[in-house]
Amino acid sequence: MLPRFAFAGTPEFAARALSGLLEGGFRPCLVLTGPDQRRGRGRKHRPSPVKRLATEWGIAVGTPANKEEAVSAIDGQQLDAVVVAAYGMILPQHFLDLPRHGCINLHASLLPRWRGAAPIERALMAGDAQTGVSIMQIDAGLDTGPIITQAPLPIGPDSTGESLSDAIADLGARLLCGILSDLPAIRLKPQAGQATYARKLSPGDAVADWTQPATQLERNIRALAHRLPVHSDLGDARVQLLAGEALGESAPSHPGEIITANRHGLIAACGTGTLKIQQLRLNRGKGTILSAAEAINGFSDLFRKGNQFQCRSAC
Repeated sequence: MLPRFAFAGTPEFAARALSGLLEGGFRPCLVLTGPDQRRGRGRKHRPSPVKRLATEWGIAVGTPANKEEAVSAIDGQQLDAVVVAAYGMILPQHFLDLPRHGCINLHASLLPRWRGAAPIERALMAGDAQTGVSIMQIDAGLDTGPIITQAPLPIGPDSTGESLSDAIADLGARLLCGILSDLPAIRLKPQAGQATYARKLSPGDAVADWTQPATQLERNIRALAHRLPVHSDLGDARVQLLAGEALGESAPSHPGEIITANRHGLIAACGTGTLKIQQLRLNRGKGTILSAAEAINGFSDLFRKGNQFQCRSAC
């Protein structure tokens, strides 16, 4: 018999995991998600990705504004489990105790590495060779609960925050389907190894530091382009760096200085090495995504040899 469970999640990552559960034949009786938020130019209230998906499937949705409302939403539901994926609320112990088999969390790292809010981005930015999925039982700590199962995923040279997020959500959903098919068979094991903390992303993470090695700046760009794009001021314009490639050879130029702006590409100097900028967005014109060639052709006053991106620190 299929378990009676609820699902708690909010962003696109959680919606993708929920979609995988639904496609696998596991339909929650209730979905909890964050309240509607003001988004877009019109600042209209818009539902979360999870709420939109649940509504399309005709699943009951709750949007608790606080911990007390979250407890009330599942109290009396006689749940076997609550599956949690990037919900955005720290759940109180009373909530955790209500389901028969507790609350099961899909976490986007190989715990105990990268506990916390931004495990995918921090793994990429740190240059990790792999990340993965941890399915764990939630306890009172921050991602400290015992592990049900884990599976690794490689981080390749072209991996981005978005591609890893999608792959982890898909893999996590498959693992959750296997777990939900036989909840009484769950076996828990404590986390083992050195813990690290994936602190929440902040606006400062998105400011390009051209004194860094080009390899680090490239990793930051790949990690953040989908959520909080790395940006740098150039003249009177703000440039979002959406894709780039670190090149090995250093240039006798100031960090952030454009050393090539022609048919060979758009290349800027870094602390060590150079960065070949492949895609960007300007706060000028239509604000569309531009290739390097389109940027050079359309905004030759900005993207020309000798111009210098503003440095985060003294250059």
